[in-house]
Amino acid sequence: MLSAKDALELAAHAIAFTPADEAEALVSAEQNALTRFANNRINQNVAEQNVTLSVRAVVDRRVGVAGTDRMDERSIKACCDAAVAAARVAPEDPAFPGLPQATATAAAAARPFDRAHAGGRGFDAETRAEAVAAMVDAARSYGLTAAGKVRSAINVLAVANSQGIGAAGTISGIQATVLAAGAGTGWASFLGRDASGFDPAALGIQAAGLAIRSANPGTLDAGTYPVVLAPEAVADILDFLAYTGFSAKAYAEERSFMSKHVGDELMSPLVTIFDDALAPHALGMAFDYEGVPKKRVVLIENGIVRTPVTDSYWAARTNTENTGHALPAPNQFGPMPLDLEMAAGDATGEELVARVKRGVYVTRFHYVNVEDPIRVTITGMTRDGTFLIEDGRLTRPLKNLRFTQSAIDALRSCTGVSSTRQFVGTEESATLVPTILCEEFAITGQTR
Repeated sequence: MLSAKDALELAAHAIAFTPADEAEALVSAEQNALTRFANNRINQNVAEQNVTLSVRAVVDRRVGVAGTDRMDERSIKACCDAAVAAARVAPEDPAFPGLPQATATAAAAARPFDRAHAGGRGFDAETRAEAVAAMVDAARSYGLTAAGKVRSAINVLAVANSQGIGAAGTISGIQATVLAAGAGTGWASFLGRDASGFDPAALGIQAAGLAIRSANPGTLDAGTYPVVLAPEAVADILDFLAYTGFSAKAYAEERSFMSKHVGDELMSPLVTIFDDALAPHALGMAFDYEGVPKKRVVLIENGIVRTPVTDSYWAARTNTENTGHALPAPNQFGPMPLDLEMAAGDATGEELVARVKRGVYVTRFHYVNVEDPIRVTITGMTRDGTFLIEDGRLTRPLKNLRFTQSAIDALRSCTGVSSTRQFVGTEESATLVPTILCEEFAITGQTR
């Protein structure tokens, strides 16, 4: 596995090979191991180790990018030459501000950055198999079958450019999901930097409990209901807010719900959303794909729209600060927050359910798509644990429901937020979210 130091040296080496006005090299190394299981037995064990190099060359405000996964000298030079050749025939972009300059803050990002703990490095096939056995045994003890995965990953990222930027780091993560199935289905998941807090038997029991309660589901008429959304469902909402609205590109092009609404209260005062890769508990890198240190950005504060995230290009275009949220070039999305959090509240999940006279509890969503990016209207289905709430209690299971709902409107109706939060996603893009209560959520039908 390539070290962060070696990756940074490789990036600097590629810069020296690139005959352009400016050049940037991004080295990404990953080591992933995955164990899948179904029908209470392991059915796949795979491991992958890979290194890629991406070079961005700038010639007279023309930008070209090329990449390779071959790290011999000849292939690296060919990649650098291909980036320059692409730049020479690319259309000129008068708005291109140049690659980010090295600053004292940027230099700090070059210091060793390591979030890869022993759990990410030492979670071998035997350890993964033991975790699977614990989840399967839990499901089997309830007469159920289990399926899912246990994954461990180590990611190294290094960025260098001809303006003096140099940053490198290592992150790791452990991810597990379990689906328990019988007459009904239930779901549970874990994501963490290492194995601390990972209790596979507890995950299996959680999924099994939902599966048992989900047996013999009933129907629910279409309509607008209060909903209690578990973290997996809340993460989908935040991810679509990020995808459609939290980027300075979408904001500047007036495709974002934030456009022309900075300072407006569009959501409940209970809703605060921010991106903070520097938090001690964060999973991701502390710098972006241009090597710029990430800044903590408050996106929604007590329901009030604040500011989108930027990268060097869109900071220059919008005459704002670069917050360090660049994605790898080229990309169609512009800057993007990858370490989203929704602030915790003061309630338990049970207390949120207890506040509902008649509504719906949702464990997670499935097959979610965007209908209207401006209102962040999403449509999809519930899955693996949907229940009717009556008089403050989960009463009967429901067949999976279809919904079409504006995320903005849902979060405007938020009246409760749990004090506990859970990571959902991957170590490279983790969302830390609570359980929430929304008073208005549009159920449009029933799945078959």
